[in-house]
Amino acid sequence: MEELRRGPWTVDEDLLLVNYVSQHGEGRWNALARSAGLKRTGKSCRLRWLNYLRPDLRRGNITPQEQLLIIELHSRWGNRWSKIARLLPGRTDNEIKNYWRTRVQRRAKQLRCDADSEAFKEETRRLWIPRLLERIQAASAVSTASASSSSSAAVPWQPEPAMVTMHSASGWSEDCFSPAPQLSPFPGAGEMEHLAGSTDVVPGGGGGWADCHVDCPESYDAGDWWLSGDYLWSDMQMI
Repeated sequence: MEELRRGPWTVDEDLLLVNYVSQHGEGRWNALARSAGLKRTGKSCRLRWLNYLRPDLRRGNITPQEQLLIIELHSRWGNRWSKIARLLPGRTDNEIKNYWRTRVQRRAKQLRCDADSEAFKEETRRLWIPRLLERIQAASAVSTASASSSSSAAVPWQPEPAMVTMHSASGWSEDCFSPAPQLSPFPGAGEMEHLAGSTDVVPGGGGGWADCHVDCPESYDAGDWWLSGDYLWSDMQMI
């Protein structure tokens, strides 16, 4: 029997696995390893694909939204990492398990309690979850403001036509719209003087900035956080 390879995967092995899965799909990993010409176990191929090579993997730190979901799902299902991972697209069960152990359990240890204890769950509800909600709202507000700014910059301001009263030699008068003056986005002194010297002009209706409203979570009392150990939940600690 041919000896199986162990240890780190090579670039060539990754290419073999990616090409085979892209053509034939996932599943039956033992047969897949042999058919793809890989001297690896089926389990090794499956873990390599799921944790490192599949195209829908998400990279980077766990986001505040994902942290909230992990906390909620763990309170229901405990350490069922694969089941939790199915509700976090692009995240692996191993990645979620590592997050829980390195972040959540570490905080519980700093508070001298178990991560599954009621005391820790209460601290989570009182401090961690409100802090995560604040971060989510802050990021949403920044994104909305940035989108509004980009939209405004893309459409140059155009003045509306003005109502001008025309007088004839026979004495009759007629109201009509004159073409709007062509102004640069930042009028110079000459343009401002021209506008100031215009007579018999009734400005048309102008537009304004639309009101923007963002619902924020209720604040929480952190008046004595530095005495109660709440410093563990500060932004510097949240990742």
